Amino acid sequence: ENKMNQTIMIVAGVVVVWTVLFVVMMSFQKKRKAGEQQFNADNAYKALLHLYCDHVAIDGNSLSAFSHTQGEYMQTIVALEPGQHRLEGIFRSTEAGVTGNKNLVSEKLSIDIDLEAGHVYSAAMYFYSSEDRNEYYKGQTGKAIAEVPLSIVKGSDQVKAYVIVYEEQ
Repeated sequence: ENKMNQTIMIVAGVVVVWTVLFVVMMSFQKKRKAGEQQFNADNAYKALLHLYCDHVAIDGNSLSAFSHTQGEYMQTIVALEPGQHRLEGIFRSTEAGVTGNKNLVSEKLSIDIDLEAGHVYSAAMYFYSSEDRNEYYKGQTGKAIAEVPLSIVKGSDQVKAYVIVYEEQ
């Protein structure tokens, strides 16, 4: 009977800890989402660029030179003046496969993009071209404004991934 009470106390303790952590994480997520919505509203007259990369520089400047925030999905969102910009960053992605996960990391890439005020853009690494993704998602991918094919070996024709900048729909 003593062991039974001990087991019940341990289970109850785990449930309480899990519940408290769940509530805390939900409130963080809600706060992050509200912060992203406020950032979007405050910068509606600019071009909003969602970045899924590291070591970012825009027009040769670090992120600290721009108004930016962290998005709901841990991406960096940068508010930029409309016009031509040069985006630099190291992109990474993971693809789950039958034989295990494939992790790819790019070298530092430089991409020239033309952004319009009031539009939302995203820059990320994908394992399929914008054309293939558009076909697969039946036209629901947004408009690709820049695409850089990546191969594992420099100069190889065997493309393994793409960094694509989309204008969101």
